[in-house]
Amino acid sequence: MTYDLIQTFKQIFKDDKVVLDSYKMDAGYYYLAKKDGTLQRLIVNRDNDSDDYELYKYLKVRDFYSKYLNSNKAIDTGYTEVIGKTKYSMLKKICSNNMYTLFFKNKFVEGLCNADNSKDSVNLEIFKKGINKYYESLGKLGSSKEEKILLSEFYNKEELENAKSKMINAFSLVYSDFMKEDKPKETWIKIFLEEGYDEYIKSANIYLTLKLFNTNSNNIKVDDEIYGVNNYNYGLNSKKPYLELKSTPYKVSSLISKEDVNILNNMYKWLYNNGVSETVLKLPREWDFKGIATEKSDILNKDLYLIKVAGNNGVARVDDFQYITNFTTKIREFVVNDTIRKVGNEFKTENIYGLEFYTSNTWIANNSKSEKNYLRDSYYDFENKVSKSIAISNWKKDFLKQNATIFFELFQKEDETNFVHNLNKFGVYLIENTIIEELEKNKQYISSPFNSINTMNLWIAYKKYFCKEGEVDEEMKINNVQEECFKILQDNKTIQTDEQYYFLAGQIAFYLLTQSKASKLTQDMTAPFVKAGNLKKLKDELRCLYEKYNYELYLQDDRFNNIFSQLLLQEPDTSVKDNKDLILAGMLSSNMFYTKKEDFEKKGASVHMETTVKKIDFERKVVFCEKTDGRTFEESYD
Repeated sequence: MTYDLIQTFKQIFKDDKVVLDSYKMDAGYYYLAKKDGTLQRLIVNRDNDSDDYELYKYLKVRDFYSKYLNSNKAIDTGYTEVIGKTKYSMLKKICSNNMYTLFFKNKFVEGLCNADNSKDSVNLEIFKKGINKYYESLGKLGSSKEEKILLSEFYNKEELENAKSKMINAFSLVYSDFMKEDKPKETWIKIFLEEGYDEYIKSANIYLTLKLFNTNSNNIKVDDEIYGVNNYNYGLNSKKPYLELKSTPYKVSSLISKEDVNILNNMYKWLYNNGVSETVLKLPREWDFKGIATEKSDILNKDLYLIKVAGNNGVARVDDFQYITNFTTKIREFVVNDTIRKVGNEFKTENIYGLEFYTSNTWIANNSKSEKNYLRDSYYDFENKVSKSIAISNWKKDFLKQNATIFFELFQKEDETNFVHNLNKFGVYLIENTIIEELEKNKQYISSPFNSINTMNLWIAYKKYFCKEGEVDEEMKINNVQEECFKILQDNKTIQTDEQYYFLAGQIAFYLLTQSKASKLTQDMTAPFVKAGNLKKLKDELRCLYEKYNYELYLQDDRFNNIFSQLLLQEPDTSVKDNKDLILAGMLSSNMFYTKKEDFEKKGASVHMETTVKKIDFERKVVFCEKTDGRTFEESYD
């Protein structure tokens, strides 16, 4: 992916112009220490507005070239001092990269923060000693054997001492000025010495040349070209960007040229400033890189580069990069019918983002009015926007964390392959756990498990949408089984198919669960049947539910006894796993055992039962039956 990015955007990022055009300064206090000994102050707010436009322009380019790449590549300021029992350290408290600038946060200096001094703060004199260490480290840049390969220019010691003297004086003036401010402890303070643009570039290049590679210990020179280890998107984590190879003659898998790593540096700066806040960056092929594409007219029906960007400790990280031809948000009509309860709760859309939002609300938020799109948040900022949310259950957070990439591919990249492959697994997992969650919440959810029904209706809609030509879609399958099972109860017929068997198993189980007199159902009452993975387990759980809720009502209910005995006696050919959809549909559909006998009669039903189950002996595994002519018999089940 790294080399794809380089080849695609090489001409755009071969110099700093595009990055500078979109660069924004951090909110904070900026001080220009002029050569006449005076200070000029600039305040930049979060909207990147300032109180002096000319000074803003002057400092913007100098700020751009003076920031360290990341905290692991900070100039060494590791001065420490023990006062009493307290050890003070200046490590990583200065965030600039050259002799003309000093960047730090006010929380690091006692007296510059309106809150109580934090454990990170040091007193004024220790901070000045840290500044001395900063300049000492600048003077050592390029001194090692590996670094000398890279550098042609080094710091002049006399110029460095002169800059240090000016900076310490400027720091004292800034300290006195900022003490008057009442600012929180995360405010940036940046000090600039008045110096020409070229001098800033020259000074910054010493640092950048040495720090662009991940490490300089593997640098090599081939035909006057220098190659080293890539510092961008090459890592396993922030402190071990690559693992050394132990079974090969070489330690690293690939090297990158100095020219290419400089292009990557510019590219990742631009991406951090422009792409981190976007779910996925959509850039038309002919984009001018002046900001990002925001209007529909900018991206619809155009060839696009899709770049998924995340922030990683102040640096961009590219998680995905793809080229899409003729991008569109329009899809063929997607329809969610109320297959399960048939109460008119339907949804239609021809927009992929509309479907994404509906899916997030139905499967994750369980709230049709939620304004948050947890699916989209999970693509690029799971830790901050999903994992910390109290609005969704922990099991849903785990589901999103594991499968965010698959949803990202479907909704943002128009790639349905992995989603379709995992659709059955997703559906069963989401419906099972939503049923359990609802039954545990409160008795009011039992008679009408709203979230579970919507969850299953959406799953059915997806299965129908992606159904292959010639196959029976899920909606038609469930509708047919519902009608067949109603007729079985209506006319006292025998269960003929596996589909009917599993659907009625779900009906029986839910009917038994709804007899509970508890205001809430615990997980051990609901989960075992819902998650039963084989036929023996399914029958055992039906038996347990029967024993737990064996009220007189059941002994007088011929329809229930007839179906229940058949479930115990019959042995379907297909597995529970392959019929989970029908078990769950049976649980969530309108329960036929609540239908009154007179309602069956209105539909032409016969209330005359040829065989009546009178008793079930679970210890002996025997069903006692009675024929309409009074004859009785018993039949064993396994």
